[in-house]
Amino acid sequence: MKRIAVIGAGASGLMASCHASNDNVSVTLFEKENKIGRKLSATGNGRCNISNSKLNQSYYNSNSKSFLKTVFDKFGYNQTEKFFFDIGIPFVIEEEKTFPASLQASSVIQMFRYELKKRKVNLLLNEKVNSIKNMNSKFLVKSTSQESEFDAVILSAGSLAYPSLGGCKFGYEIASSLGHNISELKPVIQPVNIPLKSLHKLEGIKRDVSISVEVEGKIAGSFLGELLFTSYGISGPVSLNASGLINEAVLAGKSVTVILDLFPQMDEVSLFKLMNAIWKDENKKISFSLLGVLKERMPEFVCDYANINGQKKVKILNAQERKKIVKTLKEIRLIPGKPRGYVDAVAINGGVLLGEISPQTMESKLVKNLFITGELLDVDGISGGYNLQFAWSSGAIAGMSCIG
Repeated sequence: MKRIAVIGAGASGLMASCHASNDNVSVTLFEKENKIGRKLSATGNGRCNISNSKLNQSYYNSNSKSFLKTVFDKFGYNQTEKFFFDIGIPFVIEEEKTFPASLQASSVIQMFRYELKKRKVNLLLNEKVNSIKNMNSKFLVKSTSQESEFDAVILSAGSLAYPSLGGCKFGYEIASSLGHNISELKPVIQPVNIPLKSLHKLEGIKRDVSISVEVEGKIAGSFLGELLFTSYGISGPVSLNASGLINEAVLAGKSVTVILDLFPQMDEVSLFKLMNAIWKDENKKISFSLLGVLKERMPEFVCDYANINGQKKVKILNAQERKKIVKTLKEIRLIPGKPRGYVDAVAINGGVLLGEISPQTMESKLVKNLFITGELLDVDGISGGYNLQFAWSSGAIAGMSCIG
């Protein structure tokens, strides 16, 4: 009977274990934590953003789009949807983002736990793998409580992202010890620090905005989506997608400005007309008048940013001040602070070089019967289910290939 070791019970490791298991194979899944799918439980704010119905390699940062195309052609969105449906998890779609119908990551984890048992996968929790030695036709895996030989190893140990949920360097170290090269590792898809104190008072407020990133006086990129104001700056899907560009420029010592447009659906002329209509009642306080278009606490911030006393009445506003408020609603310029590092990073840029991995099988081109999946590889996608989809795809392909 062929013996397969899967290292790491994250998304790609769980998928690999399920696809590698059959009556002629013995699968052992090693997990250093006390439960499976810890990072999975945090995705989509606990709702588990499983995938994205607009799956395409163009939404990924990678030196090889052809690698990604091969992977998704073999196991893409449709195959992922079928797998989850077959194990009892139908999908629901919200603006192309895909979630389990339960809208709970915990239900996905419970179903995987059931599938591992059903498929007779030997799950070893609190079992840290310390080393993997290539013995030509076998692999010697040394872990917390045992030393065992395996015919194949699927390395799905995850990345440095979310250290509080188990993220660490271990997977890179093992891959490197087996001869693989690791590109520079950088945290991406992470909240953005904004030192401006008055902005922190908006903590908890969500709003659809556009973010433009100005680097050395030129717009380097623009992003549209939901923003979440936090106690340290900004987060939410649109901020996460812009964070890589922002933080890379900050770390390079460049001049960076984050520009928020609170009304991306309107140009400045249209917004000015709207605000003048709102300001017809000149007895309202200026900040109060903005409550018709902004959530509570935001009017005070806007007035403060525009250097206008929001407690005064609308009738004191002259034409220049009105334009200044409208200008603020369309262009809040914020200076980002030092990046937050790996602690809040959703994904990592960098990893095992794709040129050393076969996209048809996820097998190493350097070590026979070694398969590497998910976050360990030099692939990262934008926010919205893309990184999880690559984990499902690469894990499934590795699982199927190692028994083929």
